[in-house]
Amino acid sequence: MKNTIVRSTVLLLTVMLAFSCASTRVPKDPHAAYLGNWEYAVENLPVDVDGTMVIMKEEGILSAKLVTPMGEAPITDIAIEDGVLKASFDAQGNFIELQGTFDGDAYDGVLLVQGGEFPMKATRVVE
Repeated sequence: MKNTIVRSTVLLLTVMLAFSCASTRVPKDPHAAYLGNWEYAVENLPVDVDGTMVIMKEEGILSAKLVTPMGEAPITDIAIEDGVLKASFDAQGNFIELQGTFDGDAYDGVLLVQGGEFPMKATRVVE
């Protein structure tokens, strides 16, 4: 009898622990691997274009901006799904699109502007 009570109590505690752990799990942010600062360079342009791409999430909303010595360009439309970035923004009256993929701490993509396609590479800034 005593052995049965002990087993029942242990079983009950195990089940309660399993349910309490399962209910406290928070789903992982699918964008966490891409958030932060990325040093970038755009190739094959008449002038060197480089700076920092900042990807952030505030109140569940993904956003980004490109920071250059000339100023900041907010990226108004951004999506990252399964490591693929698609974004667009307006820079001084030019509609610009970004497309590319993340692989760990590296980004490899293109910047599309006025029918031109320019390679863009970035590396995560480790702080």
